[in-house]
Amino acid sequence: MNPIPLPSLDGPTIHLWLVDLSAGVDVRPEATLLDVNERAKAARFRFERDVRRYTASHQALRTVLGSYTDRPAGELVFTEGPFGKPRLSGGGMPHFNMSHSGDWALIGICDAVPIGVDIELLQPMDDLAALARRNFSTEEFDAFQAVAPGVRLEAFLQCWTRKEACLKALGSGLSIEPHVFQAGLGTQSIDTAIDAGGNFCAMSVSHVPLPILAIAACASLHAGASELSA
Repeated sequence: MNPIPLPSLDGPTIHLWLVDLSAGVDVRPEATLLDVNERAKAARFRFERDVRRYTASHQALRTVLGSYTDRPAGELVFTEGPFGKPRLSGGGMPHFNMSHSGDWALIGICDAVPIGVDIELLQPMDDLAALARRNFSTEEFDAFQAVAPGVRLEAFLQCWTRKEACLKALGSGLSIEPHVFQAGLGTQSIDTAIDAGGNFCAMSVSHVPLPILAIAACASLHAGASELSA
């Protein structure tokens, strides 16, 4: 379970890692880097596969953050914002975010501004048009409908991961519907804004190229914009 570094994103420099969660990991509580709360969460999973994925992803996150902050990975302390977005306890800590899909996880870290990441494996999905109509803006849905049928899954996931990354950067959880803001289809980086109760939070969102069959995106708030979990 060795995090794979990916090319950094510019703007506010964002460092990214891809993690293979299928690699061997010792899930015994005494053998992990996890704290008491993380071990309790791992123990609640019904299937061994899910215990392994949770343990591997959170150990990888601790390993990357420990290296990034020059602190012992097992001693890092996490807290949560009001909508559940995790953060590191203590002053001067970097912003980070993690997403996982199947046996893969994506980790992002940024010193400057809050970020969000999302990864989705390329696997068949039903009712893409219905999902797009419900979750995309009118402009995004029209663009999705214009895409050739053979690449609609990729187009859907490109937009979906961008929206998820934006909401995770903002730290809003499910309190903001994805169809109310623009994230775009395709791989071009764009600037957008989300209305969070009358406060328009500006951010940038980018496609993240991956060496596996998955789609990923990363969003970062603009300087001066505050995440809802702040």
